[in-house]
Amino acid sequence: MNILRDKVLKMLDDAHVQYELIKLPAGISLDVADHMKFHGRPMKYALATMIYVTEKGMVAAQRRGDTKVSSKKLREVLGVKRLRLATQEELGKLGLTAGLVPPVALDIPLYADKKMLELTEIYTGAADNEYGMKTTPKELFKVSHPTMGDFAVYEEGVVQQRVLQGMRPTGRLHLGNYLGSAKGMVQLQNDPNYETYYMVADVHAITTPYTVAELGNKRRDVLIDYLSVGLDPEKSALFFQSMVPEHAELSFYLSSVMTVARMQHLPTFKEKAKQYPEHVTMALLNYPILMAADILLYKASMVPVGLDQEPHMEVAREVARKMNELYGMDFPEPQSLQTATRYVPSLLGEGKMSKSVEGSSIGLTDDLATIKKRLAGAPTDSGKGYIKNGIYFAKNAVVDGTGNVSPSNGVKSLLEFVEIFEGKEKRDEYEKQYVGSGIRYGDLKAELAEAIDRELAPIRERRNELEAKPAYVDKVIKEGAERAKLIASATVAEVKGKMGLG
Repeated sequence: MNILRDKVLKMLDDAHVQYELIKLPAGISLDVADHMKFHGRPMKYALATMIYVTEKGMVAAQRRGDTKVSSKKLREVLGVKRLRLATQEELGKLGLTAGLVPPVALDIPLYADKKMLELTEIYTGAADNEYGMKTTPKELFKVSHPTMGDFAVYEEGVVQQRVLQGMRPTGRLHLGNYLGSAKGMVQLQNDPNYETYYMVADVHAITTPYTVAELGNKRRDVLIDYLSVGLDPEKSALFFQSMVPEHAELSFYLSSVMTVARMQHLPTFKEKAKQYPEHVTMALLNYPILMAADILLYKASMVPVGLDQEPHMEVAREVARKMNELYGMDFPEPQSLQTATRYVPSLLGEGKMSKSVEGSSIGLTDDLATIKKRLAGAPTDSGKGYIKNGIYFAKNAVVDGTGNVSPSNGVKSLLEFVEIFEGKEKRDEYEKQYVGSGIRYGDLKAELAEAIDRELAPIRERRNELEAKPAYVDKVIKEGAERAKLIASATVAEVKGKMGLG
């Protein structure tokens, strides 16, 4: 029986605190890093409670695991001149043991570093080495009622790089979105070096013509697809951009340091202006500024984007530099991050897979019969030919008026899909057939459909489960926005203060 642990748990239960008691493996060390490895979570989610001795008496200070206490800052917060860690003997007088200090039931003044408020989960001990505990700072503070202060600094080599990424809600994701973006998002989420924020960019959606009635459904579809492909709301903040109004607010402040001429010269603006000549709005012109606000709002240092977005990334870096120079902000200059994703060709053999081009894509929710039907429409040739510089030419290829032979681009796309889903050896096998006995495209497409279906089946199953749990999806969206807003509101407050608007 552990009297202190029972006291801690009773305090939490009496205050109706939501927490999870976790049985620890026998013989686990007192080292925090070992505990977080067991929990499978980055160090930032660890809660460290330390006891200090000052000339005014003993105090407890709490910080997150990716920070360390700045003695100078803590002395200023406490209003003391002398500060040192308590000895084991001094801890013993409080009924405590070094390395096993609980987060509550301390009977001395408690101070918590404000960086803890950014976290939506926290792992701590329960006063012994038998159980750990998972809760949130918000829940824990219902009992501990700490004095908040700014006394911890990020520890070099521990702090994660923050990543922001979003997709416009143009409808359910297709295979190109999955292989070209979403799969990389999952990889980043599961890498302890990154802290990930993934939004559905619904505010960006209104910069070009859209249908009001469809926007709500489309943005929810994308969020459900996020969950279906493996994005975890416990690891990543998943939210609608519009539910964090600081995106739009910061965008306006940032627009004050950029000229209209700079925005008008962007190639992406010129392209969209040609595409939508009747919809060349201020929102369209400010699209790159809104993107810069998305990134800088979270002080994200890394942004996974394609090459077509690089001009916008340069705008974000330019905005960061100007805000830093003019107003003393500390915005990082965000860099493009390349993840292990792929360019996914259209089934039609021209360009990349797109929802807007009929017959070019396979949806993540397509079943085997639908996948077979879509592959059946992919153009092929006679099945025999030659390969030159990676380009496929059928023996009976059409020759145009200038004597040029038309390439079999549809075949190239099919074989790229074979490599993605069946491996390089399988593609090599088909290429040998192409320059030899010939490819039976019916057999190729049937095998390829089966391989694609094996990858998509778990995603379809998960999506069906999620569609039957609307309350859970609502909860994920709400909590994701709240988590994002913790960072966003602090950044906007800082910007307003530095610009004289605080």
